[in-house]
Amino acid sequence: MTINYNKNQEAIRPDLAAANINSDSFLATDYLNHFNEIVMLLEMVPDMPEMAEDCMDWTPLSYSDHFMQSGFTAKELAVKAYELAPLEFKGPFDQIIAELDLLIGSTVNGLRAVNVSERGVSDAARMLIANRTTMMQDYLAKMNKLIHGKLLEEDIEVFNEVLAPMEAKDAEDVQSQADIDALFD
Repeated sequence: MTINYNKNQEAIRPDLAAANINSDSFLATDYLNHFNEIVMLLEMVPDMPEMAEDCMDWTPLSYSDHFMQSGFTAKELAVKAYELAPLEFKGPFDQIIAELDLLIGSTVNGLRAVNVSERGVSDAARMLIANRTTMMQDYLAKMNKLIHGKLLEEDIEVFNEVLAPMEAKDAEDVQSQADIDALFD
């Protein structure tokens, strides 16, 4: 799939690479730090249950909020680039963020509900944490691919499935307009 960048996107592309922002996807790997930290903490919980307290301090941050609160040098450019990011990358990227936020949130809430920091980690909780962190790492790997300008195969299929009905509807609208025009001939 070829990305057709609009005028605004083309104007900003030369500035991105120097700022550690991918010039194809308009996304930066720095955002992964927000998630890598919580995954690392969750992986420590089975051996150090008191780390669950630190996990409970984690809150989701949007891409823009992360950069505005970070020490990233080109934070304004990162936010602007994200706003202009091609839908082919931004759509699946945002979907993964939403799913990852839910997964992390439910995992942390589960640790809170069973009071892991005081009661310790059962074998079932160990298995759950291991499974959940593996899922989180899979999401992060997909995000990393998107950030580096690699479209995910499943996303290309979904994108094409979404576009096909839109293109068909446009064709129907054109045909319908032609039929209406014929009434006035």
